[in-house]
Amino acid sequence: MVIIGFDLAGVETRPTGYCRLKKLKAETALLYSDEEIVKIVKENQPEVIAVDAPLSLPLGRKTIEDQNGEHLRESDRELSRRGIKFFPITLGPMRKLTTRGIHLKAVFEENGFRVIEAYPGGAQDV
Repeated sequence: MVIIGFDLAGVETRPTGYCRLKKLKAETALLYSDEEIVKIVKENQPEVIAVDAPLSLPLGRKTIEDQNGEHLRESDRELSRRGIKFFPITLGPMRKLTTRGIHLKAVFEENGFRVIEAYPGGAQDV
């Protein structure tokens, strides 16, 4: 089984952390462009891709720029109820990260990969 995880940067000029788990062996690297990220996924054919970045918008919101829709997703509300800190996806730099995450999720799913949103920083708060 191969699992790939990304600590996604909001822009391609900043490093994205990459980890591939295959059996009990971990491989890590820094990647920059979406092209590099997609290439490594296609080369490794993972069963699951975990991305530490928002991968969806709040219900009813059509774009990240939409100021009229909800600002929090149900998962964000649950984090708040549990006392876990997070940055709302509509806040400044989170907009770029969210846009990039949604784009890459769509590319991965179009290629038949299973993608999940991960928030390992939240586990530290528990």
